[in-house]
Amino acid sequence: MSDRLLELRIENQKLKNQVEQLENKILSLVGNIEIEVSQKGLLNEEILILFENTEKNLNILTPYIDKFYNNELKRLSQKGINILVIIHDRSLIPNKYRIFYDELKTKSNIHIVNNPNIKCLVIFNEKNGIYSGGALDKDVLDKSILIETKINEATKLYKIKQIYNLFLPSFMRK
Repeated sequence: MSDRLLELRIENQKLKNQVEQLENKILSLVGNIEIEVSQKGLLNEEILILFENTEKNLNILTPYIDKFYNNELKRLSQKGINILVIIHDRSLIPNKYRIFYDELKTKSNIHIVNNPNIKCLVIFNEKNGIYSGGALDKDVLDKSILIETKINEATKLYKIKQIYNLFLPSFMRK
């Protein structure tokens, strides 16, 4: 009987340890992905925070870019941050945004890749990412009600990078 009691105590301790490990895994996932409804400029604030926290590389997928974000990207490139933008073909960009496309195309730290199939906004750096509808246009993002997904976890960010890479030409994929 005492042997059986000892076995049960050992098994009980193993189960407690397993439960604790699972709880720790769950706690490590909490807060790593956030889904919010973006309204009244919230998405613009989140994008600017992401820009400020970028140390080396910034990746952007957007149909087009407005003057405000054009200036922000130029400022980041002056700080030595490498920026890769996947954007619509020039002919698909609305006329009022083409001048900003042309300006970004001339910057050395900003690399432009064209793809006609872009329907969403994806921005990520080494640690964080944002996925939403829309384009990188401050006024449109201020006025729109969009679902914003913020990614703060490495494995999920890796998945976003894989999706991003699908929009690149095959010779540029990592």
